Amino acid sequence: ITGTVPPEIANLPKLELLHLHNNRLQGTVPRLALKGQTKSSFITDCGSPSEFDSPLDCPDCTMCCNSRQECDAKESQADFGHIASFFIGSIALFAVFTALSKAIYDFICSQNQKKPPIQNELHSIGRDSAYSFFLSSNVTAWVLALAVLATQTLCFTFFIDAASLDFGDDRIWIYAFSCPRNNLDCRKTSDLTSVGWIFFTVFALVYLVCDMWSGLKLVWGVSKHGVSMKSFRVFIGGCSLLSITSLALYATVVYNFATSRSTLDMIFNTVILLFVNDLDEKLFTSLHVISPNWLERITTEIATNFKGRVRINIRYAASNHALRHEHKVRIAHVEHQLSQRSITVK
Repeated sequence: ITGTVPPEIANLPKLELLHLHNNRLQGTVPRLALKGQTKSSFITDCGSPSEFDSPLDCPDCTMCCNSRQECDAKESQADFGHIASFFIGSIALFAVFTALSKAIYDFICSQNQKKPPIQNELHSIGRDSAYSFFLSSNVTAWVLALAVLATQTLCFTFFIDAASLDFGDDRIWIYAFSCPRNNLDCRKTSDLTSVGWIFFTVFALVYLVCDMWSGLKLVWGVSKHGVSMKSFRVFIGGCSLLSITSLALYATVVYNFATSRSTLDMIFNTVILLFVNDLDEKLFTSLHVISPNWLERITTEIATNFKGRVRINIRYAASNHALRHEHKVRIAHVEHQLSQRSITVK
């Protein structure tokens, strides 16, 4: 069928079922109030991609199909980008509230009490993470940490925006229904089972929950440094770690919800997004190769600023220890040879 949908169709009060998909209709479909609506009650070609520059406009459709004969429920349409902004804003406010609450508690209730020891900041934020640079006073270190934070945020934003379903725009969302012409009901084409979500949950727990907990611990421990630049640096580091990890979790959930239609898709998409979450550690590893001396100075400066409460990176500590041990052995061997020659000469 070609052309437009006649407006007179809105004058059918007893209409219960209307399937207009897999045709070449254009324009706007009149608003209809069908009786006893289900997902398969009102179907048109209002999805993307379309045979035309813009798909059919159908405000009251229950299901939209595209030119590939793929369909999805109109109720699935969502703008995950706005939800993400609200979500991350809530996380940041929660971090501020947590830090202020702990500071007030310490001021009112713990003035005469011995504060329990808190795990050192570098261990919490990650000894091999570029986010540890937030604990430094070095400008270059801060620029690198902010660059990683901005890059990860941008990447996750791209995934979230692509996952949002807009029937008028061709997004990465994979339609989950098929509506054959010879059947009154649409059928779901997704093969995703609970096993896929179980795998996702395991990956999320292993990769993300620890970082979220570490970021929360840093924010909780800000008050032990009082009102100082140390508190500011620790708060920014903890808030950044908590926020970017929460954004990674949100992006992974919505992207899998939009594109995963099998367990294999779920695993594949989760691994890709978790790789983006490891970008801070990859930068740290790259700096270890490119400029190890600068990196060691920054790590030592953090240890000095926190009065030894922050441990130097284990990789450096082990490497330096092995190097010093090797030098000591060589020196001892040379001294022994010199001693033997001296005895021989005498």
